[in-house]
Amino acid sequence: MPATLATGGRVLTPASRDATALAYEDGLVAWAGSDAPGPALFPDARRVDLAGDWVAPAFVELLTETEADADLTASAASSGVVLTHLSAPHVIDEVADRVRAGERVVLEARTDPTKLAAELSRVADELGGPAVARCTPILLGAPEITEDDLAALAAVGTVLLLRPLVDDLTGIDLVRIAASGVALAASVRAGDDVRPWDALRALTSVPGGRGLSPRAAFTATTRGARRAAGALDGTAGTLTPGAPATYARWETGELAVVAADDAVQRWSTDPRSGVPPMPDLSGPDPVLRELVIDGATAGATAGPATGPSE
Repeated sequence: MPATLATGGRVLTPASRDATALAYEDGLVAWAGSDAPGPALFPDARRVDLAGDWVAPAFVELLTETEADADLTASAASSGVVLTHLSAPHVIDEVADRVRAGERVVLEARTDPTKLAAELSRVADELGGPAVARCTPILLGAPEITEDDLAALAAVGTVLLLRPLVDDLTGIDLVRIAASGVALAASVRAGDDVRPWDALRALTSVPGGRGLSPRAAFTATTRGARRAAGALDGTAGTLTPGAPATYARWETGELAVVAADDAVQRWSTDPRSGVPPMPDLSGPDPVLRELVIDGATAGATAGPATGPSE
């Protein structure tokens, strides 16, 4: 398959804050940057006109082994969401055996975080911190959690999997948790109802607490969710060269950046902020134009591509 070169859009990538073009080949991102050099770098590429659309990593939803069904799969694809699987949650007493076997450690939502932190620390002392971290311990939900617990959980690479459309996040200080080193991932559904943009709004507007910035919330639903699913390379869930070419293309209005001013979040379109711009969550949901998974179209299609340029 020839490379695909998509130009004329707005691309969210660590490679360039002002990227307007993306190239991918053999299911992997090959390059991201401005439109001008693209045709020279990829002269034989299949060409796609992004028509000003916003291109960003696809949302990711984690399912347990018993949850996959055709209706959910269709709903996810039409919402710009990629489904991936997570082992069924278990109890604290199983942690040590799972680490010894090199299996994922997924703890139930009702797990006491203090007991979990103590058990993970004990297992790390016995088997080594890297052995625990390779199993990516995942705690479901957003429990009340102490500073000492956060430090212990962060030390072994624990991921907190938030469910903003299911759990009550009132009063939860997500900023404090994120700053502790505990990685955040987030679900974008309630049952079979997939609503990624509502999930971002819930994460950024925690009642009585400190919510995430839109950029951090988006990271939790993309790169963070990939990490929770077991990706350890640091690039999955981004549009970094070498990462899987898995993205969603959205028709949206003007992009904005949000800057925190004490407890108040202010939307701004000032490019000097240095923060990657995103769709304004106070407006209507962006419209999905296309979902691409590993370089292949899997969702709503924006229209035919053009051939190589002359």
